Amino acid sequence: MIKNMLFLPTTIIYCTFSIATLVYTLKNRKLKIQNHNFFNELLIIILLLNAGIFFPFMYQYHTPDIPSNVLEMLWLYSSLLFIIEMTVWFLMLTYNTVKSIRNPSLIVNRDYERYKEEILNSWSDNIKDEFGRKILHIFTCSVVFIFWIIGMVLEQIGFLETIKLDIYNFSYWWIITIGYAFVFMFQIADLARLNYFYSLPKWAKKWYLSMRPRELDTFIASTPLVLSFVPFVFAPFPIFGSVALIATVADAAACLVGKKFGKHALKKGSDKTIEGFIAGGGSTFIIVLIMMILFNQYINVDMVKIFFMAIVATILFLIVDYFIVHISDNILNPLLTGFGMWIIYLL
Repeated sequence: MIKNMLFLPTTIIYCTFSIATLVYTLKNRKLKIQNHNFFNELLIIILLLNAGIFFPFMYQYHTPDIPSNVLEMLWLYSSLLFIIEMTVWFLMLTYNTVKSIRNPSLIVNRDYERYKEEILNSWSDNIKDEFGRKILHIFTCSVVFIFWIIGMVLEQIGFLETIKLDIYNFSYWWIITIGYAFVFMFQIADLARLNYFYSLPKWAKKWYLSMRPRELDTFIASTPLVLSFVPFVFAPFPIFGSVALIATVADAAACLVGKKFGKHALKKGSDKTIEGFIAGGGSTFIIVLIMMILFNQYINVDMVKIFFMAIVATILFLIVDYFIVHISDNILNPLLTGFGMWIIYLL
């Protein structure tokens, strides 16, 4: 029974994150509603809960006949990493909290309102700084392909067979574990930043120097971005990979092209441009075509269906870009384009 529950620590951690985030959001709901963050944070809560509930099924969904001892090993290694990560963060936050309580002047010096002023005073919205902010998202996406390609190589040389794994549970184990660890790190740091800023270690505060002004009173965009990938662990890899690229590369193309070449406003009162809009939609279409063709061995669909998947993903990306204002596109773009492609694939 104990062996069969090795996934439980990870599930508990993410469900606890969901509850803690819910408490924080409801406690500050008036401010959240005023700043148009309330529904975004509700979506993050749902995504955290989703990550916890579905974690036990991720390593075996594509390979139902995976040996139980191998599955338990994957659960164990992931859970141990998260427990160690949680312990380290707990010790760091406790140390800084006790230190600040013993020396009240530290709490004054580590005042979050003062920190926000520093961010706003140093904020820059030029293309160079925007590129730097997009790099973190693109790095997140690169993890997906690095470990999938490693899995392909190891599968070709027969190594995965010797350890009783296939490309899905091997590559997805790495992708999921790194992704979950990333979310864990930023979600606990964000909860500390928004509630007890003085508890954060100095080095953690440097993460937030590139925050957008609209992120100052809510969670940074990288966390929901990664969480929105979770449902597509259950989809064929070309769909999962397309979602990751659309949410990062296509989004970056829309933003950077808009800033560099944009001369025509997408609509009245919007800072988005027609040029960026076209770049994002075109990038989405090309990404889906390339992914489905390159990795067609894992999806086995004809060119007609591939084109339909690309068209649907592009339309959904453009709808989000044009119509959605107060809900984060880092959540909606991957979710809508991903499920749109998945539905077409299943038809």
